[in-house]
Formats: sequence, C-alpha cells, structure tokens
Amino acid sequence: MTDVSARYRRLRRLAYALGAAAFILAFFHRVAPGAIAADLRATFDASATMRGFIAAFYFYPYAAMQLPSGVLADSAGPRRLFTAGSVVAGIGSLAFAFAPSVGWLLAGRALVGLGVAVAFVSVLKLIASWYGEREFGTWVGVLMLLGNLGGVLAAYPLAWVTQYVSWREVFMVTGVLSLALALCTWL
Repeated sequence: MTDVSARYRRLRRLAYALGAAAFILAFFHRVAPGAIAADLRATFDASATMRGFIAAFYFYPYAAMQLPSGVLADSAGPRRLFTAGSVVAGIGSLAFAFAPSVGWLLAGRALVGLGVAVAFVSVLKLIASWYGEREFGTWVGVLMLLGNLGGVLAAYPLAWVTQYVSWREVFMVTGVLSLALALCTWL
C-alpha cells in the first residue's frame, strides 16, 4: 500500500506542477505587452491606443471563457482541458511571435487568452480532486503566488531579456513551452 500512496503523491504533485506552469504562463501573457510596448511601437508603428488594444485583446476571450471553463473542467476534466488550452495558447503565442501585422498580433493575443483561460479553474478542480479539504486553501495560495511570479517575469526580466533577444524570439519560445506543456500534460 505504501508504494501506491507514494505513486499517488508523485502524480498529484506532477499534475499540480503542470497546472501551475500553465497558470504562470497565463500571468506572463497577461503582463508581457507592457514590457515590449516600445518594440511593438517600433515594429508596427503602433500608437499608444493601439498598443493598449493589443494588450487588452487577451482579456476578451479570457473573460468569455470563464463559465465554459468551469463546465468543461467538470465534464471533460482538467487533463484534457489543460492539454487543449496549452495547444491553443501555444499556437497563439507563435502567431504573435511571427505576426506580420497588427491583425495577426490581435489574433495571437485572442488565441492566447482563449487558451490560458482554462488554467485557473482547471487547477482548482485538480486541487479539489487530488488534495484533501484541509489542504485546499494552502495549494490555492501557492498557485496564486506562482501565477503572480509569471506576471513578475513578464515585467522587468522580460524587458531585460529583450535587450539581448528579440521580443519575437521570446514569444516563439513561450509558444514552444506551451506546446511542450500540452504534451507533458497529455502524457
């Protein structure tokens, strides 16, 4: 029985870590346009209003997906939802990275918002299913800490990194990470 419980603990830690990684990416994408605003202005001649619209475009599908995310987490389960969400977010991040125009940037942001919208609700479902009631608050608190870490990484560290590599490379890597996360989650 000890072998089974040790395997169970490993699996729930791994499931939580993968879900938390998706949530970190969600926060990263939420904040990132602010750190690359000058790059977007230079690349696309985007006004301040347009840069704000690009940044905000993530939130429209994100907000619209909150209720469906809960229903899908209950019906399809977190594993399927994380996998699909990470694929969509990865494709969106790659579209953003390779965008030839503002329209493509908006499409990429919309896909990212749609993909990462499932992360929080799915991790909550995962915590409720795999952890005891007395641990729920603790693991949600850890999740919020980790998510905010994604926002921190998208601020000064992202601005610093883009001094050495292009913003397009950053979003290309982020897209590939999202796709790798999808694969790991599925497996």
